[in-house]
Amino acid sequence: MAWRNRAKIAVTLLICPILFTGCTIGDQANSSEQIDPPPEHMQQETAEQVKTSSTSPIRAELKEQYLNGTKMYFLTDNGYIVPYTIPVAKKQIKPQDALSYLIQAGPAKDHLPKGFSPILPTGTKIKGLEIKNGTAIVNFSKEFLDYDKKLEKHVLDAVTWTLTEFPEIKAVSIEVEGKRLDKMPHEHTPASLLTRENGINLEVAEGVNLSQSMPVTLYFLGQTEENMVYFVPVTRVINRQENRAEATLKELIKGPKQNSGLLSAIDVNTEVRRVEEKGDLITADFGEQLLQYGSQQSASKDALQSIVLSLTEHNTASRVKITVKGENSVGAFGEKGENIDAPLSRPQMINPSEL
Repeated sequence: MAWRNRAKIAVTLLICPILFTGCTIGDQANSSEQIDPPPEHMQQETAEQVKTSSTSPIRAELKEQYLNGTKMYFLTDNGYIVPYTIPVAKKQIKPQDALSYLIQAGPAKDHLPKGFSPILPTGTKIKGLEIKNGTAIVNFSKEFLDYDKKLEKHVLDAVTWTLTEFPEIKAVSIEVEGKRLDKMPHEHTPASLLTRENGINLEVAEGVNLSQSMPVTLYFLGQTEENMVYFVPVTRVINRQENRAEATLKELIKGPKQNSGLLSAIDVNTEVRRVEEKGDLITADFGEQLLQYGSQQSASKDALQSIVLSLTEHNTASRVKITVKGENSVGAFGEKGENIDAPLSRPQMINPSEL
């Protein structure tokens, strides 16, 4: 598969010092890098913080604009690239214009919450963008290369994931001053034919054999200093498994890495009973641990959204039917009696969320 080749290249470049000691990763990882369930006190904090997400900082008069806005990717103050919906209708903005929002001191400054910032260096210019056979070839000015070298992969993630929000773009290649850039200058990260399969906020699970690996993108929660809760996509490379959707859910339930600054909306003890994919629909059946939100024993809105976002990122499905112990009815979003027999579709708007 194309992923396997690209993943090996991308991950190898990121962790090449480890690979010199052997092909299996994790034997020498320290405790801060291991992927463990979040501690009990963090689960309790998550339960409290999840409730805050029902309150959006968006002014009511802007809600319709956000619902029809354009999703772009920005750097957060805890070091992740995160989607945020800018209230500019996608049909009114071109891909080249969307990139201008990623430039520091650019037009995004009037829309972003505290803790979010554009990642491209000040003074960067988009000198051209051409789409050939689904690949966007972007020509940046020389200022593009003035990025913080520690953020090299994040720069490419933000550009790639912003552009691939446009359905006509499947891959991205970078040029600087009209010259093709095969690799970035500091960490030598590939800069050609980038796709979402290269991942975002990439991490490698403990004990993974890269020659037998696959990516799953998981949506965890972050929180700003002003208590705005937002979704953070994290691509975790794991050992290859036959049922990718089931593997995704199990990794999602494991939660974020310790000391990552991220939280999970799902209890670490939640049981995955059955996961089945047919066409564009995934049916996921959970244990009763999923029903822990409020006095109505409902599934929280953030838990459901993290499940749907994670399952529909790399799989071909676009809808998810969620059941508990085989029952077709779950009290969703904390509202008594709300029925989700109908499958949930992937939300078009992420951060801020009014869904």
